[in-house]
Amino acid sequence: MEMKKNILFFILIFIGGTTVVKSQIQQPVKWKFEIKEINRYEVKIIAHATIEESWKMYGISVPKDGPFPTNLVFESNDTFRPVKKTIEVTPSVIKHDDVFDMEVPYFKKKATISHNVRILKRPATIKGYVEFMTCNDESCLPPDEVEFSFEVKE
Repeated sequence: MEMKKNILFFILIFIGGTTVVKSQIQQPVKWKFEIKEINRYEVKIIAHATIEESWKMYGISVPKDGPFPTNLVFESNDTFRPVKKTIEVTPSVIKHDDVFDMEVPYFKKKATISHNVRILKRPATIKGYVEFMTCNDESCLPPDEVEFSFEVKE
């Protein structure tokens, strides 16, 4: 009887351990954010992505019915407003993507995007997030968001 309990215990441990390994969240993109003051009335929010080997992150201008694009999104308040649109500082590569069966822009290894912001009132609090999607040759992860926040002093 004791032997059966031990075997059952080891089977449960093995199954439980396998489930934990399989359910770990993949995060193939790491983000760093910075702010650069252009002048008293305008700053640039810059987002740097480091993308793991064998993964790609999609560009900011993807075709309709394609993957989820990369973009900087800002939380509105009365101290600032975004100017124009997000730009690719690192140019994306446009190639055929087998997952979506279309030509799409994407980044490999590294990417930098930026967005200018008009300061309306100082001090200003600029909050938002980068939204993005990543795929490898086998699968895609659902779109993800990573938050950022900056204080622009008097």
